[in-house]
Amino acid sequence: MNAENVATTKEFESLKSSIQYQGRKAARAKSEHRRREILEAALRIVSREGIRGVKHRAVAKEASVPLASTTYYFKDIEELISDAFMLFAEKSLQVLDLFYGELNKLVETYDVKQIHNNAETKEKFSEDLISMGVAYIKAQVKFRREDLLAEMAFLLEAVRDERLKPLARDYRAIWYSRLIDFLTIANAPAPKEDAMFIISSVQGLLYEGIVSEGEIDEVKTRAILKRAIHLLMQP
Repeated sequence: MNAENVATTKEFESLKSSIQYQGRKAARAKSEHRRREILEAALRIVSREGIRGVKHRAVAKEASVPLASTTYYFKDIEELISDAFMLFAEKSLQVLDLFYGELNKLVETYDVKQIHNNAETKEKFSEDLISMGVAYIKAQVKFRREDLLAEMAFLLEAVRDERLKPLARDYRAIWYSRLIDFLTIANAPAPKEDAMFIISSVQGLLYEGIVSEGEIDEVKTRAILKRAIHLLMQP
């Protein structure tokens, strides 16, 4: 493992260590289940109404639990919001692992040296990446729309809330770090800069999909991804 990979692995562990819930800990499985229900309800509200919609009474109603339950587990609304972000980040890590696992499997099917030295191999690799990217974007806007909306709400709130900023920074950093790892393995010419460019492009396509109620223009999406990948594949 080279120095860059070590650095990004540390960032990954940093995000994991940042996921420290602040609310009252549940000693029994039943109590933990209720606490989880409350946080899941808060996430649903965040995706529908934004952070400002998270109130003890609204969350209790959404979770179908007594109001006293939310105030028992979370001393104030800020703690409830913070722990909801923690749960969101924890779930996103699982999605992240699956996605980059598939990307790494794709690279393993190629001779990396040939990707840049053989025009036919480069073209096939690029097409595989484009197809994977299109499938990812389609799946996100169709099946994870609420998660994308929650992500936008949490990151915006982190600009104002000092308690959310550390997790927000780590959350963003891990997406970049895992992509940098992948681009390094794929022998991209400038992994750090390329990672920022790719994520910005993909986020734009995701947000466009949200605005379009889960529909994406596949031709347009493929064209944008093709252009982005073409630039990355330049020596």
